[in-house]
Amino acid sequence: MPQPDSWASLSVAAQLGDPASTLSLYSTGLRLRRELAALGAGELRWLSQPGDDLLAFERPARDGGPAVICAVNLGTTPAHIRWGTPILASSPLTADSLLPPDTAAWWS
Repeated sequence: MPQPDSWASLSVAAQLGDPASTLSLYSTGLRLRRELAALGAGELRWLSQPGDDLLAFERPARDGGPAVICAVNLGTTPAHIRWGTPILASSPLTADSLLPPDTAAWWS
């Protein structure tokens, strides 16, 4: 069945090779889930954060691998977060590594 012309940018062909695409986000997320034991089945610990606009949790280290922290900024201003090395984000972090509004990111 034909797709609307406005959907052309959403095709796999259009998103291949685009590191900012949804396809790239999901592909990287699935690869990290295979590589990092903390992203498998197991414990989840909610992290308390200042303010009401940040949701964060940690998956503890397992099988000799690193812990993984996920945070989602539900607010309207960038959030100051300093946890290890960012491994994936739904939007680029700011130049000073702040978590932008409407963005989820993972750190290891």
